[in-house]
Amino acid sequence: MILHNPQFLALLLLIPVLILIWRWRGMRLVPAALALRIVSIVLLVLALADPIIGQEIRSAESVVFLVDQSDSLTPSGQATLRAEAARLAQESGSQSTTLWFGNQVVAVDSAQDGSGTTFDPALSEAQLNAYVETLDPSASDLETALHTARELLAPGGGRVVILSDGYETSGDVLNAAQQAAAAGLTIDVMPVMPTQSSELRITAITAPQTLRVGEEYPIQIFVANEPGAQNSDDATATLRLWEGEQILAEQEVALTPGANDFTFRHRATEPGVARLRAEIVGTPDTYARNNSAAATALVAPPPRVLLVEGRSGNARALSMALLREGIENQTIVAERLPTRLSDLGAYNGMVLVDVPSAALSLDQMASVREFVRSEGRGLVATGGRNSFGLGAYKDTPLEQTLPVLMNPPPRPQRSEIALLLIIDRSASMTAALGVSKFDMAKEAAILSTESLQAEDSIGILSFDTGQLWVVPFQRIGQGLSLEQIQDAIARLPSGGGTDIFAALQMGLNELARQPVSVRHAVLLTDGRSFTNDRLSYQQLVDTARAQDITLSTIAIGLDSDTDLLDLLAQWGGGRYYYADSPEDIPRLTLLESEIARADPSIEETFRAGLAEAHPLVRDFAPADFPQLDGYVATTPKDAAEVVLRSPLDDPVLTAWQYGLGRAVAWTPSLDAPWAGAWVDWLDYDRFWAQVVRYTLPEPDSGPLQVRFEPQPGGVRLIVDVLQPGGEPLDLARVNTRVSLPDGAQREFDVRQVAPGRYAQDLLLPADGPYVMSVVLLHNGQRQQVDIGYVQNVPAEYNPPLTSTRLQGRALLEQIAQMSGGRVLELSRGILGVPEVTAEPLAQLATSTALWPWFLGVALLVWLLEIAVRRGLFMRNR
Repeated sequence: MILHNPQFLALLLLIPVLILIWRWRGMRLVPAALALRIVSIVLLVLALADPIIGQEIRSAESVVFLVDQSDSLTPSGQATLRAEAARLAQESGSQSTTLWFGNQVVAVDSAQDGSGTTFDPALSEAQLNAYVETLDPSASDLETALHTARELLAPGGGRVVILSDGYETSGDVLNAAQQAAAAGLTIDVMPVMPTQSSELRITAITAPQTLRVGEEYPIQIFVANEPGAQNSDDATATLRLWEGEQILAEQEVALTPGANDFTFRHRATEPGVARLRAEIVGTPDTYARNNSAAATALVAPPPRVLLVEGRSGNARALSMALLREGIENQTIVAERLPTRLSDLGAYNGMVLVDVPSAALSLDQMASVREFVRSEGRGLVATGGRNSFGLGAYKDTPLEQTLPVLMNPPPRPQRSEIALLLIIDRSASMTAALGVSKFDMAKEAAILSTESLQAEDSIGILSFDTGQLWVVPFQRIGQGLSLEQIQDAIARLPSGGGTDIFAALQMGLNELARQPVSVRHAVLLTDGRSFTNDRLSYQQLVDTARAQDITLSTIAIGLDSDTDLLDLLAQWGGGRYYYADSPEDIPRLTLLESEIARADPSIEETFRAGLAEAHPLVRDFAPADFPQLDGYVATTPKDAAEVVLRSPLDDPVLTAWQYGLGRAVAWTPSLDAPWAGAWVDWLDYDRFWAQVVRYTLPEPDSGPLQVRFEPQPGGVRLIVDVLQPGGEPLDLARVNTRVSLPDGAQREFDVRQVAPGRYAQDLLLPADGPYVMSVVLLHNGQRQQVDIGYVQNVPAEYNPPLTSTRLQGRALLEQIAQMSGGRVLELSRGILGVPEVTAEPLAQLATSTALWPWFLGVALLVWLLEIAVRRGLFMRNR
């Protein structure tokens, strides 16, 4: 039973009041009469509540038929639903309202003949054309349709019948159904499943949102092939790609059923907004509107990058590779790196090519850190024998900036180390006012002994024209005590001339006999050797390298043979340092001792493995990468993204966000000694251009920020304008020129809507790419920002590839369940649905009003009460 006016039940609360009055008046009314009066009151109240049995169809405007006329149904499906709605309206036996809906709702009149026995569901051709022109079938807005029906039926509730495939492309129909059910509406649904027709469509086209002139980039086109019910074969079609009016590619493609994707590569050539458009043409096909798709990309001027090399010529291969990829660059040696951020303002990014920390001052390293952190620029640090842990980055601003810590990962067993110090004790080492270079060299040797561990070995060889073993090779924990070793170093006398070759020959031969896995020598000298045969030096050092010995050199003062010492370090796989003053000697020597103790270099042949998919290696497979011969072992920071790993699980390529900028660490070298095969790799240029571009900041539009908010049928253009101090700029003139997909242009002023904000609603007449040039004019200053926007094909023509047919039916069934309605079936075998005979809507929705019965019974009870009060049922005494 349903009560139309349940509020009248509140009158039953008066019954206790009547009983109290009866008692207060001395119970003059006999109890039987009182009981009959109460019963009659209850019956009258129930009659006022208007109860019914069954489900009601109101006699006037009580049923609203919502007929889906969106394009997902195809023209035959739309006609079928119109006919079915007309049949149900005729069978309901009541006056009804029919609403067609697509992107909006249209009220229509059904036509029927005069006999009343036959029904013609078709409107006249003129009427049909008028309604079709009014209705936009490019969407299925079930929510708006249901809201409209609720407004027509309220107050008092009623019934809604939805005839649709249930594919909702906008709105939230479940929310509307909840509101309708709360208002007392019952919603019946008639799900339909249109016959699957053959369809070719482009589901998406993707490209990077921002580019730089000269950048090569991928354009990915996704094509769906949905065969019809009678066709499940592959399809052949022509795929075309344009940039503006220029065709970039055209090819015949074979499309398998389902999803297909194709990738094209193109190079950005001019600054501005690139408008990309793809088109698929083939048969069989149903809709032409979804055969194209578009994308836009903002192309900025070419970037400018600063290459900082630790040794002259190290960045030559990278510089040429970046130039070939459209990245302008300038190369400087580390010592010339500016210390002021203003001097770095012309660069978008920086690459440190095997730069040791000793080559940079603290101010220079701090400028690199703030270049990334505060200015939002990019940094790439590459490995080698002079960078990362080998370059003493630990506890410097460089380590703070990079995504890796300089500590090598812990190994199961630490390698034993043999360290050889070869110290020049010639007379020139003592010729100085104040503290001499020789005294500083001896202090450096003493500090080196303290940095080693008990299982490590040390040997100290001094030389002038002869050689003197100050400390023959021995373990720190055996033989002479640490104090005795340091005392022997302190008592080392000075000598005469300089013979570097003989000292190296003796020291390296003895170092080769040490039974350890890590052998490292450090040469300290301030002079030039009697022997200057470079070939002999190279042969000597090459022999040592074959015995796994590394050699670093420290040139002391301007009189030293810096060229020879630099070459010795290069041949020896070590590091070269220049000590301008004697005070630098202990620091540099201790630094070398700590590097040798940490042993961060890993030298073995391997191929880097992919740790995670990342833009740094986009379009590269791990198998594409050439082999590497070594790297500097580091530990990734917690927030770092490790992209490539070594077989020991050490980071090879790592990135992270540092402040406003990005930093990338590449722990092998750029070429020799560990990446010699990479220079000959065909993709060397593209790989390094992609790595460098990843770190670069997005092009900045300055104080003029432009964005879009999509709206039905168009977009809202929003322009935020800030003054240099960050305050909103008001009362400026903001003008916009729009280039339409067909090349036509429109120009208009954008009105101010809030402090510093200017906005305009735009109706976009066609699908495709638009270019909007926003110009700010204020106090004689002019600023322009170009931005692209794509009006996509409506979702009605581009549903998800997963079947929406069963999903639509499930949605409609859920709506019926929420409102207590029923699921009706089509009465004829149409649209690919088996024939099901539906019970007439009027028969399914009958009701009986009970208020006359309650009123009649109340009248009888009232008459009975009168009889009781007058004593008609009492016996005469």
